[in-house]
Amino acid sequence: MKYFIYTMAVVLLVSCGSRNPQATQSEVKQNPLVEYLQQYKGKNYDAGNSIQRDELWQEREDGLVILQDSVGVFNNLKGRINDITAQEVRDSKVVEFRVEIEPEKYFEITLECSHIVHKDSLESDSLYQIVKGLSNYSTVYVDGAIAVTSKGKAANASWGDKDLQFSYPKYKFNIVSLSTSPLPKVSANVRNAIVVWRRSFEDILKNGKSAVTDENIAAFKKATENLTPEEDAYMGKYVHACSLDLYRD
Repeated sequence: MKYFIYTMAVVLLVSCGSRNPQATQSEVKQNPLVEYLQQYKGKNYDAGNSIQRDELWQEREDGLVILQDSVGVFNNLKGRINDITAQEVRDSKVVEFRVEIEPEKYFEITLECSHIVHKDSLESDSLYQIVKGLSNYSTVYVDGAIAVTSKGKAANASWGDKDLQFSYPKYKFNIVSLSTSPLPKVSANVRNAIVVWRRSFEDILKNGKSAVTDENIAAFKKATENLTPEEDAYMGKYVHACSLDLYRD
């Protein structure tokens, strides 16, 4: 199953289950994503001109990818869900929404999320069922990863000038789990497996299928060999969510 998840993902044929990992413990604290982006709001005040601000912005964007590659998944982000919509595309339903995180006044992170569900799986897809029952502005907790482009850059969804983006960052976000209560902590084994998988996946985004090697597959198999069934299911959902990056510019 683990080998299947990996190889199918890297050749653009992801097919993973929608089981939910069982929570053994919950963790609510400031998230590294929030802390990282928040510190750049402060640094922006020290930028003396637009050249310095542009370089600081680029530093933030490059560093965000490095941060994500080191942690694998951002876990238990707390925010408000908003702009919930759904549309049918062929045999699937595309659910879109925003998660707005506001840790302080005049600073808000917006995560733009998309989730694709085959029509035959609507009843069994837990994320779809949860989102369908929510009202805009409900409090939610999410796991996921900042989307990346084919060039390996963070998928920045902001349209405003860079000065404004320091206070109101906005990114495309690959949603893995969503709940109205705190999500379980992601285990070290799962984080390690995700980090190993991302190394190969980002190479594939940049270089295509030629980046798939026996060495990459062997490393992933080793990283996942001790995962529990619940952890393996979570890994499958992560791969499925991030497969959307295969179709970004």
